[in-house]
Amino acid sequence: MRKTSFIYVLITCLLGVGMLGGWPGIRVAHAADFTATQWQAVEISLTSSAGYADPFNDVDVTATFTGPGGTVITRPAFWDGGSVWKIRFAPTKTGSWTMVTTATDTANAGLHNVTKSVQCDVYTGTKDIYKHGFLKVSSNGRYLTYADGTPFFYLGDTHWILPHERFSTSNATGVASQFKYTVDKRVSQGFTVYQSEPIWQPHGGGTHSGADEEAVANLSDGFTSADLAGFANLDRKYKYIADQGLVHANAQVSWANDPAAYSVYTHAYMGKIARYWVARYGAYPAIWTIAQEIDKNMYGNYDATTIQKWYAVGQGIADNDAYNQPLMPHMENTSSTIASTSWWSSKAYHDGWAVQWQGDMVGMSIAKDFWNYPTAKPSVMYESGYDQFWTDSDGALGAAYKSFQYGIFGYGYGAAGVWNDVYSKPGEPDDFGTAYELPARYYWWYDGANLATGDKLTYFKNFYTSLEWWKLTPRFDDGAWGSFADVSRSLLSSDGNSTYIAFFFNSGTSTGTLKQMDNSYLYTAKWFNPRTGAYTMISSTVHASGGQWAIPAKPDASNWVLLVQKTASASPANLALNKTYASSSSWDANQMAPKAFDQNYVTDWQACNGCWNGQWLEVNFGVNTTFNEAVLTEYNNRTQGFRIEYWNGSTWQTAYTGTTIGATGIPRLLTFPAVTGSKVRIYFTAGNEHAPIIYEFEIYNH
Repeated sequence: MRKTSFIYVLITCLLGVGMLGGWPGIRVAHAADFTATQWQAVEISLTSSAGYADPFNDVDVTATFTGPGGTVITRPAFWDGGSVWKIRFAPTKTGSWTMVTTATDTANAGLHNVTKSVQCDVYTGTKDIYKHGFLKVSSNGRYLTYADGTPFFYLGDTHWILPHERFSTSNATGVASQFKYTVDKRVSQGFTVYQSEPIWQPHGGGTHSGADEEAVANLSDGFTSADLAGFANLDRKYKYIADQGLVHANAQVSWANDPAAYSVYTHAYMGKIARYWVARYGAYPAIWTIAQEIDKNMYGNYDATTIQKWYAVGQGIADNDAYNQPLMPHMENTSSTIASTSWWSSKAYHDGWAVQWQGDMVGMSIAKDFWNYPTAKPSVMYESGYDQFWTDSDGALGAAYKSFQYGIFGYGYGAAGVWNDVYSKPGEPDDFGTAYELPARYYWWYDGANLATGDKLTYFKNFYTSLEWWKLTPRFDDGAWGSFADVSRSLLSSDGNSTYIAFFFNSGTSTGTLKQMDNSYLYTAKWFNPRTGAYTMISSTVHASGGQWAIPAKPDASNWVLLVQKTASASPANLALNKTYASSSSWDANQMAPKAFDQNYVTDWQACNGCWNGQWLEVNFGVNTTFNEAVLTEYNNRTQGFRIEYWNGSTWQTAYTGTTIGATGIPRLLTFPAVTGSKVRIYFTAGNEHAPIIYEFEIYNH
């Protein structure tokens, strides 16, 4: 009986000590108010202790989060109806964070000086954006990276009428959600970006009075509680996009022309909406694109004064986005605006170019303008010809390769029916997000989402991500790096002389020549088929002559990608060097036979004036030597018939018979079954102009 009483008293004492805060000198761990994972948003609600006639304008609330290492992130709160304000916060570091709020109404105990704690755990999922962190501009200004510096591959899908897309229903058999279906489809294809505009009210295309229509906001009469349903509609879509690991390249406020039409859109109001937008959506992975074609000025809809309204949005984002996510205003077509004519480029918050380039994208000057802008900034092809709307599959796919070859390291794809949200099936009453160029260019959203080009863009992504694409430099029309039969439709980029990529979209099979290659090492050369994702090996033992290599013809007249990469294997020795040379004749004392074997592509051997048939140029090895390749470089495509012959000890034997050699200074590689002889020569049978001219005659054995 005594024992039971003692235990009861002991337990009572222990409970009392615990209630009083623990034993003196001993810290007691308390659970955090909220838990989160790194880079993912957690939502914190506040309840106002006061009422406001106009909550959107009457009070501002800001939350300051302090975390590991003294890291500070400030997040604006947003009014979400009634007495509720919310804060969305994505912790950038693992560990403990503390929050304290400030409100412009300091007497409001529900909003001002509220403290909370957040415990951030490490992200253990598979989404790259949360493994590496939100986006920023690379240190060299050429591309986007994650927060940890890992290069970000931008492959986007376009949804200009996002508010109108059905979240909880669809009209496609077996599809529960139109919106989720397209997001999930693109994620499965390797897309990394979702591109949207907040075009709240559909532009024509039906009555939009159905029970399944999505809620929208109407900010043209001021911000009221009636607009919150529209933002709640966006909330679930923005969150789903983020949960699937996509970066959301999104515009703000409303349709770009609304502020030009409604007086309510003052500078102050626009800045206030920008703050609200960052509060609701700035804790998700984002790129801020401001408004449709707002750089320069929505094709003249704004002048130097009225554009200040949209500048207020840019400044509002910059002032309130503590994550400093990239701000890249959506540009007009390049026929109207390029980097050098931008109205936004001088803004401190301007991070890069969301380029719009329609047509076949031929013209080096446009791409050069972006690449050579005095301050290096990343470019992405934010809008090009929409698939099955302004172009076909080859055009939409080709635009992706052209973009990267031009140094525009990002591609936004647009599919008919998806970009413009054509919801109604064929034969049904119109239900379009926008009636622009409809019904002439009608395409149902489900069919657009399933166009084969989406899968082909997976091949595009796989091709470039198999390489260090961020190290590529566009060579444009620089003849020092390559010469091509169709310069404007042969796009070359390279990583020094280690990797060469050429995209050929010319109508024939002609190609050209790569230059500045390393003679000391072998290269592999492959054709890549952008339609199938398949590689075809050209050679694993390409060796340059004079730093040059003549590219073979394309496999057919379709678009093809050439990939040439340096290997660790040394090139074979030129067996013709440092030997004895002879020729049938010479033009003069400055063009003797040894000049064709001196590794100098400026000096040459030339036969006598008017001499062709029966002329020859010879190297004597001194001993029997086995070889299976010859490389010839001549002047002005003069040769029309020749043989490579070798001396077998008693007679000349033919190793190779050919017609032409090629253009001036372009080495031509000749391969044949291995032969053995003590001497080898080129024997001319026909030609034009005065006489053959050979810059270099090289012999190899592979």
